[in-house]
Amino acid sequence: MNLDDIPLASLCVLDTNVLLYAEQAISHQAQRLLRRCSTGDLTCILPQTAWQELTHRLMLAEAMMLGSVSGLNAARKLARQPEVIKKLGLYRDKIQSLVSLGLGFEPCLREDFFDGAFHFQEKYGLLTNDSVILSTAVRIGADILISADAVFQQVKEISVAMPSDVHL
Repeated sequence: MNLDDIPLASLCVLDTNVLLYAEQAISHQAQRLLRRCSTGDLTCILPQTAWQELTHRLMLAEAMMLGSVSGLNAARKLARQPEVIKKLGLYRDKIQSLVSLGLGFEPCLREDFFDGAFHFQEKYGLLTNDSVILSTAVRIGADILISADAVFQQVKEISVAMPSDVHL
């Protein structure tokens, strides 16, 4: 299912990449999805893991855009520059904008990580963040998991929607 086909009033759990594709204008479907979330047509939740990953990636992107870090190990380079980090703010504004749109926050519970995530790693070969996002989505009874990661197509526990307009 693509993002435009998600039924009205669905409870959706979003993966980080969909938000990045919307922010970078890589996926118009992802942008429309966020508009639907903001109007209340959909209930969109980000697990804590996705919020953390998104914030980290936007922080790094801002530091790279400003020329403060570059190349390999950008996170390590940025970690050595606390004065640069203190001056970054665009990434926080972007995160606050998503909160203002009405995107929800679902904390990662102990069972999401130690039970569900490990189970899904063994069953599907998912990376840690992906398995925690899936575990959280299943625990809260979400209707749809939204991601651009093809690995989720094999998941049986929840319906998956992916942007069909991403061609990287």
